Amino acid sequence: MKSIIACYLQFTGKEYSTLYKVLSMVPGTIIFLVVSPFIVFQIASFLGAFIPLTFPRTVELVIMTGALCIGLTLMTWALFELWTKGMGTPAPITPTQRLVTSGPYRWSRNPIELGTNIYFLALGIWFDSIVTGILCMLFGLALGTLYIKLLEEKEMLTRFGKPYDEYLHSVPFMALPYFCRLKQRKND
Repeated sequence: MKSIIACYLQFTGKEYSTLYKVLSMVPGTIIFLVVSPFIVFQIASFLGAFIPLTFPRTVELVIMTGALCIGLTLMTWALFELWTKGMGTPAPITPTQRLVTSGPYRWSRNPIELGTNIYFLALGIWFDSIVTGILCMLFGLALGTLYIKLLEEKEMLTRFGKPYDEYLHSVPFMALPYFCRLKQRKND
């Protein structure tokens, strides 16, 4: 893991052109919005066949539409914040130059991951059922959490130091605003 983090760190502190930043996101977009959902869907669809839970298709499609809108909006908003405030992208080869704590990053340290998992829920419902959608979301959450905990958080601590450590301990890993308010009320 240290060698991967060291590899990521070689890209920090550099300015990249807009074209380079856009091109750097193409592989990640293909991997995270096409390839990984396809693989996760195949596994979830197979396992979902063993869970005898059904909902009317109309209900599933309403949930899918809401999830798709929320997931894509959250990912887009978070990407916009990284691009404009952080002067970078989520791609490790064009990382942000500044720690971003605004926009959806006020409520969640990983709004792109949260949006991606909601997107996985929508795709699973769209192509199969709500059971498959939930399994897709759970598998995506497990894989994303593994990556974030093993690599991304360590790399961010190395890059941003104490400000990131404070952010790490004050903003939830992956929470919606409602849950953040509940946590704050408990602490008051």
